[in-house]
Amino acid sequence: MVKRVCFGVLSGVFAVSMLAGTAFAGETEASTEIETEVAVDLDSYKIKSPGGLKFGYTYWAASDFFSTIGESMEEIAKKNGDEVIIQDAQQDQAKQQSIIEDFVSQGVSAVFLNPVDRDGIEPALDMLNEANIPIINVDTSVASLDKVNSYVASDNYGAGVLCAKKMIELLPDGGDIAILDYPANSACLDRVKGFTDTIDGLNYTIVDQQDAQGKPDPGLEKTQDILQAHPDLVAVFACNDQCGQGAYAAIKEADSKCIVLGVDGSPEGKEYISEGGAFVATAAQSPIKIGQDSIITAYQILNGDDYNKNIAVPTFIIDKGNVADYMDGWQ
Repeated sequence: MVKRVCFGVLSGVFAVSMLAGTAFAGETEASTEIETEVAVDLDSYKIKSPGGLKFGYTYWAASDFFSTIGESMEEIAKKNGDEVIIQDAQQDQAKQQSIIEDFVSQGVSAVFLNPVDRDGIEPALDMLNEANIPIINVDTSVASLDKVNSYVASDNYGAGVLCAKKMIELLPDGGDIAILDYPANSACLDRVKGFTDTIDGLNYTIVDQQDAQGKPDPGLEKTQDILQAHPDLVAVFACNDQCGQGAYAAIKEADSKCIVLGVDGSPEGKEYISEGGAFVATAAQSPIKIGQDSIITAYQILNGDDYNKNIAVPTFIIDKGNVADYMDGWQ
């Protein structure tokens, strides 16, 4: 059953085009089967909110990506006289638990959750469920998806597929490749699976796969070590642009001909791509659309309307051929 929490007077009409609700699936690649288009005209978008509602949004670590999601949520909330309380968990599971406890004490109407640890967040999910506060899981899935109302994320499996296809296009002869992953993060797990599934059976050898924690410094250090052991490396698939930036720096330092493919479509990643060097492509996400879809879903839940339990926001490749079209911040 879809859990709904109604606040009575909210009964607006949503200017949204969405697919019918889809049941949760435990498999990480399940979200790739869903394509959701949400057309939001913020000038005409109206919700009959009572105003004064508070929403809580917490994410695992500071980045422009998560800030942009929050700004996108705030834009819609403010139009309805509501507020989004935004808290960075600073990669600290205990801190995120405390943030959520504070959200509960403040009586928030819904929580947007990007978990530090997909398994460690379970007590917080139980607490929110007991408080009857809807949970919109954002970007990275919790381990127990049955404990959240909706999961809104990029098509992460598809992002890995796109990067693999771009690599195949650029390096059709194959070769030794490495992967910078982040096993604690479900989005990165999905991306890596999409990538490896796509190259399975082709003339590529994964010579190393390292946890770069989704950050530049570990990406640099891990790639330095990999290049030292495998100087003929032809490509690095980075599970996000941040660790890809570290890989890019290591490749430049080693004067290697290796290429980097990342995921995010971040302003920094696009800047590197525009330089025409080793960073050749990124599978772009849209944090703006993720934020819009997330808060629209929260309003639908609170209104007692039908809503999507899984929303997969499409990704697309940005490379040197189209990067100039996307240089102005996040898409």
